Amino acid sequence: MFLLIVVLSVGASMAALWSQAPSFDLLDLWALPLLSVMLLGLQLLLSRSLIRFETALSAAFLGACLYVLLALSHQFRVMPPAARTLSENTYWFAVLYTSVFYVYPPRHAVRAALAILGTAALVCVWHLSFTVPEATRLSLIGASVQFLMVGGVLVLIQATFGAQRAQLLATRTAALVDLLTGIANRRAAEERLRQLAARGAVYTVVLFDIDHFKQINDRHGHAAGDVVLRGVAQLAQTLLPQGGMVARWGGEEFLLILPVLGDTQVRRLLNTLRNELRQQRHGEVVGVTACFGVANAASGEVPETVVARADEAMYSAKQQGRNDIRLADWRRSATGA
Repeated sequence: MFLLIVVLSVGASMAALWSQAPSFDLLDLWALPLLSVMLLGLQLLLSRSLIRFETALSAAFLGACLYVLLALSHQFRVMPPAARTLSENTYWFAVLYTSVFYVYPPRHAVRAALAILGTAALVCVWHLSFTVPEATRLSLIGASVQFLMVGGVLVLIQATFGAQRAQLLATRTAALVDLLTGIANRRAAEERLRQLAARGAVYTVVLFDIDHFKQINDRHGHAAGDVVLRGVAQLAQTLLPQGGMVARWGGEEFLLILPVLGDTQVRRLLNTLRNELRQQRHGEVVGVTACFGVANAASGEVPETVVARADEAMYSAKQQGRNDIRLADWRRSATGA
């Protein structure tokens, strides 16, 4: 997406300069190349994962805002004495008022859009008062008022759509979160698995189940069981490697979706999780154990098959005495500790 923005923006900048040859506008002569260099630099940093997409998009937007506002001010200084309307660069304000709601959250976007509109209004008032010849001032006042009113309407429309979009995103987020534990639910995990499979990605799946959880509910009550589930979820979340995901798969079962891990790596991670689980205190419940089943997805393998292999390995661990790790892709297991 950002690469497309860069290509279009740099292309538009170069086309604007080409159309002015050989008499270049002084602002465009330095501002458009500088803006293009900035966009290309952001794309380079983004491609090397040195900055986040949101940072690159925000920087590009601020650069575009600065240029468009400078161009608005500049046109009053260079317009012909008989000019009775604003120049074509004012068309780009519509793009700013629309795109700001994709760059920032709705409330911040409204404030940013109003700041752009207010700055544009101040620029117009200043030049209409001190720069524009009296003979054409009335016509340009009318053109400026229309320009600012259209901007205000666009901000209002986009603010309305932005609020609706935020509600839809909140609803979607709620549909993908387990209400009890606050981590992803099964639906979210299934979506992630489908996305990975669609890309042909390889990954590691870990399915684990808390040992004797029914006894915890029977002995201490379901409220205590809920506390245990939340504690296990939070611990698993904190131990996730970068790019990993933990989801409540159902009941006392949890699913980890991880980057591909080798035998040693997955044992180290899960042994750390097991040791931490046994040291946790959840109200009256001190320490829990779990059984883990691990499966590595092959490229092109359907997620259901991968999860089924992890599930089979997990139940194999249960049959061998619980508090165990079984690796579906190897014939060894890591027990004890």
